[in-house]
Order: sequence, then C-alpha cells, then structure tokens
Amino acid sequence: MKKEVDGDAPVLPEKIIRNILKRLPVKSLVRFQCVCRHWRNLFKTASFIADHLHHSNHQNPYLLFQRDGWDDPSNLYWLDSEMQVRDFQNPLLLDYLKRGKIVGSSNGLLCVEINKHDVSPHFLLVWNPAIREVRLVPETNFHEDYYLYSVAFGFSPIINDYKIVILYVNEYYTELSAVKVYSLSSGSWKEVKFRLNHSTCLHSHCVTVNGVMFWLGSKRVGEDPDDNEGLIVSLDLATEAFRVIPIPEHDFFSTLAVYEEKLAMVSGIRSTGHSVIHLWVMEQGVVASGERWNWTKKYTSSPYPCKLYPRTIWRNVIVCTDDMEDESTAVLFNLTTKRIKKLAISKCDDGHDIFNYAESLVPVGGMKSFANFL
Repeated sequence: MKKEVDGDAPVLPEKIIRNILKRLPVKSLVRFQCVCRHWRNLFKTASFIADHLHHSNHQNPYLLFQRDGWDDPSNLYWLDSEMQVRDFQNPLLLDYLKRGKIVGSSNGLLCVEINKHDVSPHFLLVWNPAIREVRLVPETNFHEDYYLYSVAFGFSPIINDYKIVILYVNEYYTELSAVKVYSLSSGSWKEVKFRLNHSTCLHSHCVTVNGVMFWLGSKRVGEDPDDNEGLIVSLDLATEAFRVIPIPEHDFFSTLAVYEEKLAMVSGIRSTGHSVIHLWVMEQGVVASGERWNWTKKYTSSPYPCKLYPRTIWRNVIVCTDDMEDESTAVLFNLTTKRIKKLAISKCDDGHDIFNYAESLVPVGGMKSFANFL
C-alpha cells in the first residue's frame, strides 16, 4: 500500500514501516539511526524496543555457550535459530577484560562477573553486546564473614526493572546467610532478610519466570546424607519476598527451566548406561486454604544411550549435554516433533554455562566504552 504525502514521493504508512524495522537485526538499526531524526528517536521508544524484542525472542533466539572458567573469553559462542554454531560476534567486553564470566541473561542484557584482580568481591557489569553498551555496577558492602555463593540476574515486568541478586553463605558453606539486591533503575543495593537453615542447600542456577527468580535445592530429612527432600526457593523481584516451594519429585541431575512462560523442571534419570529425560511444569492454582502448586509431567523421552545432563529449554527443545564420548556433544529433545538431534559442539560438556539470548535495543543507561574501567 502506498500513499501520497503533500505531493512528495510515495511513502509507506508508519505502521508498515515499523513492522518492517522491528524485524531487522540490531546492527542494521544502529546504522539506520542516521537515516532521519524520526527513526533515531523511534528506536529509543519503549514501544518499539518492546516490539523488536518480542520479535527477536520468537523468531531469532540464540543459545549462548560459555566455557566455565575465568581465563579464556574466546570460549563464547552461540547456536542460532538455524541450528548453526557460530562465534559470538564482537565479544568486545570479554576481550578487553579477559576475566569475565556471564552469570545471567535477560532481554538481550547480560550480567557479567569480572574477576579483575583476583580479589573478592568481584566486579559486576550489565552489558548489551548488540548495542555495545555496558554499565558498571557499584560495589556492595561485603561481609567479611560471608562468602559469595551465587549471582542471579532477572527482569520484573510488573515494576519494569532489572535486578541483580547476590546470595552469600557462611564460612562453612552450610547456610544461606545474606541476600543483596541491586536495582538497575535506582542504581543502588539493598539487603533483603532471608535465611535457610543448615540442612538446606541450593544447587542450581537461577531461572526467572514472569518476574520471579527460582533456585532448585534440597533439604536433608534424615541421618543419611542421601535422604534429601526437594524444594524450590523463589524470590519475587517486585516485592523482594522469598518463599520455599515443595516439589514432589527430585533428582540430583535436575535443573530448572522455562517452558511456555511457566516454571519447569527437567530431570535426567540414569540406569544401565541409558538416560531418560522427564519434563515437569508447575501450575499455580488457588484453593480454599490458599495458594497451591501442582506439577504436571509434560514429556518423557525414550531411553538414550549415554549419560545426559539436562541444562535448559530453548525454542521448545530440551537441551542436554553428553560427556560420555571423546567429543562432547549437545543432545536436543524436540518437544513438538519428539525427535532427538545430536549436535557436535566443541568443548560442550557439563562445565559449560548455557543461556537463552536474543538481541535487543534495551539500554542499560551506561557507557559505550570500558577504557575508564580498565
């Protein structure tokens, strides 16, 4: 469709122009800012950023791999929507700092922990690699009698804010002793009161679902160290309220993930040289006595002849790693077609950190260069 504007050359309606632009990669949009002032301003509006992110999440998501460790930033690469493994384009931040480790991914932003001088606590950065913008997070007051246990990063749509959460444990690593939360919008830290008793431990990376962070853990219920009861610890990023959620089944080789915008748990049950993958999804309901959480099993795979570690869910696919062969691989279980695909990825093993990632225009309110930080 075309229309005349004051006798000038035909132009497309604004709605169609926006629909075209939101489908372009961020690299192109950054270049197109010089086309006209209207486009430059458009790319900075919250509505266009949200439209572009929605399209990027659904049509061109990536699976980001980083080798676990601090000393090799070149071990950063991604799997694209066409199932091709590629080097992560322009990993400028990690090349500069050399000691970076991604600890969280949300809406195109990466939270990076920097071991700059081998001291504790480490520095934290929020980075949008697509627009090459980075924000240095101010240091938090550190309790000398606590040890950093875990760093998590997530977004709350209710308050439209990104938050970093640091969990600290006591010197014996037996009790969660302190929690600190950083808000990207306020630029400040605060301490949140929450403790777990000595018989409870958390042993998974955090996932964020609809503004709530979740950690998988267990609680010892008997004298035998193997007598554990599974549980989940959650933190609502809007209210900063913690809670403990029981789970009916638990296996050591389980991980939390997001499936159809709901919390999911993926487990790998092993026996006689085979693995069977199970997927449960948590449904929230309300009964007369209050809130209720139900787990529904959505998927069970056929036995697979190797030792699999469930890692995440990406594009309706359960991603597992296999460390039984000479060349480690990723094994993908498609929840729609029920097909299994084996993908050779260099050095892809249980020591990898894996994140869902999509390019975005989301700003971090920071600087374009890291020179002053180095």
